Amino acid sequence: MIIDGKLKVSKNNVSIINPYSNKIVGKVANANENDIFEALKFSYNTKCRLTELEKIKILENTADYINKNKYDFAMTITNETGLCLKDSIYEVDRVISCANYAAKCCTVINRDLTEDFIFDELIKPKLKVITEPLNLVVAVTPFNHPMNQVAHKIFPALIAGASMVLKPSEKTPLSAIMLVRALMLNGLPNNMINVITGKSGKNIMEKIISFPNIDMITFTGGVNAGFEIKKNMVKNNHILTKYVPELGGSSALIICEDADLNNAIKVIINGCFKNSGQRCTSIRRVLLDKNINNNFLEKLISEVKKIKYGDPFDKNNDMGTLIDKDAASEIKNRVDSAIFDGAKLLYGNKKDGALYSPTILDNVNQKMELVSKETFGPVCPIIRTNNFEEALKIAKDTRYKLA
Repeated sequence: MIIDGKLKVSKNNVSIINPYSNKIVGKVANANENDIFEALKFSYNTKCRLTELEKIKILENTADYINKNKYDFAMTITNETGLCLKDSIYEVDRVISCANYAAKCCTVINRDLTEDFIFDELIKPKLKVITEPLNLVVAVTPFNHPMNQVAHKIFPALIAGASMVLKPSEKTPLSAIMLVRALMLNGLPNNMINVITGKSGKNIMEKIISFPNIDMITFTGGVNAGFEIKKNMVKNNHILTKYVPELGGSSALIICEDADLNNAIKVIINGCFKNSGQRCTSIRRVLLDKNINNNFLEKLISEVKKIKYGDPFDKNNDMGTLIDKDAASEIKNRVDSAIFDGAKLLYGNKKDGALYSPTILDNVNQKMELVSKETFGPVCPIIRTNNFEEALKIAKDTRYKLA
């Protein structure tokens, strides 16, 4: 927990446990009601006095600092998520890129665009564009990209000069704290970003939403949690407060009869199994034309078998664990249920604690919970289709959004 520039602790700290080793890898404060309102008030009352050049310097210096300490940042991600080091290093590189792009945005974000919309020199409007940041933004981030998701919320806030209270996932707060402290080491003023941590994300959010002076809530996470936040906003008279939710996904890969099948396999490997399948943009359904022969499946299985998974700290592994053993159990239950209902297991479906193997299923249908709900793990469900039109119809047949 970071409030007023200080890393705070509490009497009943929350332990963060690595899902592979089950060892405690860090502790964070369990925020009480006073902590939460203190953070909100401090941020609300803080007005950004940074110039454009000062913001650029903070972002560029932060990018350089992270790059110089890349392995430490990646280890923090792997420690609390169980993601393999390859995935964590990739995520840190994305954070560095995000910081550098944010620095570039600083030069254009407050530009007066009035001249771009003048079409008649004789009727020239006497206008001046005035930019003013929101007073208080609340950001809520998920466990699956515990540093990059944070970067995509706090860097834009810094560009705009808006103060923010960040509530990272209770499962992965260490990465968020590490990134905010990096910004502070490189010039970020106190209280522009305060961080709230705790054991119960739901209870913390209920208290946060009861604060009257929130201008915006930006949330990335599950559908049900997103709906719950909106309900609490209405209950607490935040009916017209800006709300930007990014919820679950169920993206489909359509493979037509004339497709480049070798390329399709590469897309599946990345789309279904990268980040242990824990991305809202992961491929959740592979829609395969029925005329594509079984050689494709044999090649796919052969490539998936090459994925090395296990110890996330082994630099040679391509895949680590899921976020916890409950997540692995839920995925295995859905796969088992799909098999019971007629799907054919081609490879995988092995579980050991939070570790779950890359898995391929054929003859899946849309009614199976495996694809009707967002299955957040390394599973490739194959649905056979008669033609492109049918595949497109199936792709759209979901309550989730597509990527």
